Amino acid sequence: MDTDTTEKLRRLAFTPMRTQPPNATRPILEQAAKEVEVVDGDKVVHYLWGAGERRILLVHGWAGNAGHLVVLAEALARAGCAVVVADLPGHGESEGAESSVIHFAKAVEAANERFGPFHAVVAHSLGAAATTYAMSRGATPERTVFVNPISSYVSLWRRSGEVMRVSPEAIALVRARAEDWLGVSFDAIEPALAAREFSGRLLVVHDENDPESPITDSEALVAAWGQAELMRVRDLGHTKVLRDEAVVRRVVGFLTADGAGADAGAGAEAG
Repeated sequence: MDTDTTEKLRRLAFTPMRTQPPNATRPILEQAAKEVEVVDGDKVVHYLWGAGERRILLVHGWAGNAGHLVVLAEALARAGCAVVVADLPGHGESEGAESSVIHFAKAVEAANERFGPFHAVVAHSLGAAATTYAMSRGATPERTVFVNPISSYVSLWRRSGEVMRVSPEAIALVRARAEDWLGVSFDAIEPALAAREFSGRLLVVHDENDPESPITDSEALVAAWGQAELMRVRDLGHTKVLRDEAVVRRVVGFLTADGAGADAGAGAEAG
């Protein structure tokens, strides 16, 4: 595969589809205070709810936006938390044509500096991988929740090759091109490797049939993390899980409980 084709595929892989907030959540989104910060030269829009000592950052996934997280944001605000949700670079109302897990992580770090320190972070899909990277660079919440996380770049690149319908050899070239562009080695920033150094508590919620991310990757992440547990769910898909009543209740309980064992719940599996 020639250099031009490799670069075209690299741009394709890192150009997100901009989606609109779900109609049902727009009224909640409109209730939030909005603040704009500049991250790496681009404007990033933040939405703020509630007030309280516990500050919590919510991080959406690839092709997502803040609107996907407002049900959880509203529930946490009602529970007495101060909640921040960003439209990440290249998503929602924020600027940027291309984006990546590194762009996401820089936005997480910037939010932590501007609105933190955060008691907890809740991240969905690729947002979880970005949060893990940001944590490895110094952002250290006491509690973390990952929902249907991307927990392995090996799996992510394999799926990217399938989506773009290119051979494993071709996607390896695209990956190498992306590493040069971002200045990272994906092998070196694998979430399960970074997780060995984390001391905070982790809850992973993962649909057993999630088509975007295999639950086996989350099992490996939970095993590596230390203080971690896995809540298995079914038939909630990749994003519907963010609005599920039982999941929202479990996440809010985990993030607001004070006792070490007070937030254990049915359906959770110790890691």
